[in-house]
Amino acid sequence: MGLYTSRVVLGALGEDDFGTYGAVGGVVALFSVLTGSLSSAISRFLSTEMGKKDGRMGAVFSTTVFIQLVTALLVFVLAEVLGYWFLNARMNIPPGRLPAANWVLQCSILMFVVNMLSVPYNAAIIAHEKMEAFAYISIAEALLQLGAALTTRYAGADKLKLYAVLMLGTALVVRVLYGVYARRYFPECRFSFKGVSRPIVREMGAFAGWTFLGNAASVANAQGINLLFNLFFGVKVNAARDVTVKLEGNLTRFINNITTAINPQINKNYASGNHAYMHELTCKGAKYSYYLFLFFALPILLETSALLHLWLGKVPEHTVAFVRVALLYSLFVAVGTPFVTAVFATGKVKTYEIVVSATNILALPLTYLAFKLHASPVSAYWLLAGAAFGVLVERVVFTCIQTGLPLRKIWTDTLLPVLKVSAVAVLLPLALYFFQAPSTARMLEVVLGAFAATAAAVYFLGTTEGERTALNQAIAKRIKQPKL
Repeated sequence: MGLYTSRVVLGALGEDDFGTYGAVGGVVALFSVLTGSLSSAISRFLSTEMGKKDGRMGAVFSTTVFIQLVTALLVFVLAEVLGYWFLNARMNIPPGRLPAANWVLQCSILMFVVNMLSVPYNAAIIAHEKMEAFAYISIAEALLQLGAALTTRYAGADKLKLYAVLMLGTALVVRVLYGVYARRYFPECRFSFKGVSRPIVREMGAFAGWTFLGNAASVANAQGINLLFNLFFGVKVNAARDVTVKLEGNLTRFINNITTAINPQINKNYASGNHAYMHELTCKGAKYSYYLFLFFALPILLETSALLHLWLGKVPEHTVAFVRVALLYSLFVAVGTPFVTAVFATGKVKTYEIVVSATNILALPLTYLAFKLHASPVSAYWLLAGAAFGVLVERVVFTCIQTGLPLRKIWTDTLLPVLKVSAVAVLLPLALYFFQAPSTARMLEVVLGAFAATAAAVYFLGTTEGERTALNQAIAKRIKQPKL
């Protein structure tokens, strides 16, 4: 639904308005530097408290809601003042579309604040591992976004303004769904000013203060580069960037399906002292996240142009190159994400955040320098890929140091299987791609061949004997006919 929704929105808005929506939304998203660190702290603290015998769930929840309320007010004021100035004074917006862009800015600010206030309820659902509810609400959100896209497509009003309003409405509905479910099923999800704890505020503040660096680097890279695209190349390149981000984001959701389920268990087992099982979860989570992303990314990497035309119809310039490099560095992110959770579980994040943030942020000034030297827009993605690889190495090292996870175990249980699977899975689809002329038949063969080769490589080379046995038993249970 997410992929189809992107196609509908691009067709409804057109390339210029689509790029404008992405660029203006990027201005607001810059303020997530203030909120991303708090979101990480909320998820970590709720899961950790559940792993303790004397957990303070009620106090932690009330404190997180209070912190989010204060931060939301701060973000609202800053975004209204700084966002309005930057949009009207600095951004490269097509002639005649500045009033609509200001409309998008206001809706984006409100949507950002609403999403912030959903975080404690979302985190509570994940901490309690109620994945069915999380899945249903996510499906409802995807349906609402598709409905907003289709309504925009067939409406006669200013489509950019209408789409911004409908997306704000979607955020409000999702916020209500999270809140109603959490309040109904989790007793601690009752906000009270009396429940706000100053010690917890200090604990979360110390944790969030250092994770702020990591989020600042990530947001600066993602949204800062988006703004550099706008300043140097205009909204058409923003449109290519936005398509790439949407495709990458939809594929990343498959990774999140694994990490969302594993993260609470990593935190709980570390808090309860079961470090051996936490190590096992971290290595398996990294391996499975990579496999799942590779399964979908490999055919797209090879048949990028054909699949993008099939998906979007009209493909913005530079999109093919953007997508290919973005998928490559997303593989580094996929395998590294569970290691982040393992480091966060320890609560010792100061040195980690300083080192990782310094590596991550390098991509932004280097991109600016590259653009000043008249480099191609795709150079930004290659610089992001280099930073992502460096960050992966650092995440592995810090996990070993701070959790006691042996580097040898990471090599044998995660990195070696990942390398073997990648080397073997690519052979069949590469042969199909290079030894045939471009055609619809080749595209289908490459896609199906990549799926089959990846699945086979994962099964025979990327899993242990115990994992294969468990998989075989699960499949047999599914297909076993009931006795008459």
